[in-house]
Amino acid sequence: MRKLLATFATLALLAGAIGVALAAGARSGPPPFPKLPGNWSHAEINVNVKGTPHTLILDRGRIVQANASQLTLREGDGSMVTVPLAPTTVYTWRAIGVRRQIVRRGLFALTMRVDEGAAVRVRLSLVR
Repeated sequence: MRKLLATFATLALLAGAIGVALAAGARSGPPPFPKLPGNWSHAEINVNVKGTPHTLILDRGRIVQANASQLTLREGDGSMVTVPLAPTTVYTWRAIGVRRQIVRRGLFALTMRVDEGAAVRVRLSLVR
């Protein structure tokens, strides 16, 4: 019984530590994806991030080519866009962080760049 209680206590402490780490990472990470209505494939939005003006560049489409340094997307209007990637790019699948190695041809991706730089966020899915 003591081992069981000790295990639950350890798991509770671990869950708390993970929550604190995630909250700290969310504050220092890239901005979240803005919510845009409608069926869009490319958008550029001027925003203030931490008091500094920036341009968020959003692209959405099917991945036709992917490697460690860039993604090529076929957007809904048929245009192709190459999005550079960085080692610090944050990848998510259903709001869960994933490794870059999951990125592959055929998946849909929503990318966010800041000021013409490499993607700071890539959201992956099976469907658009």
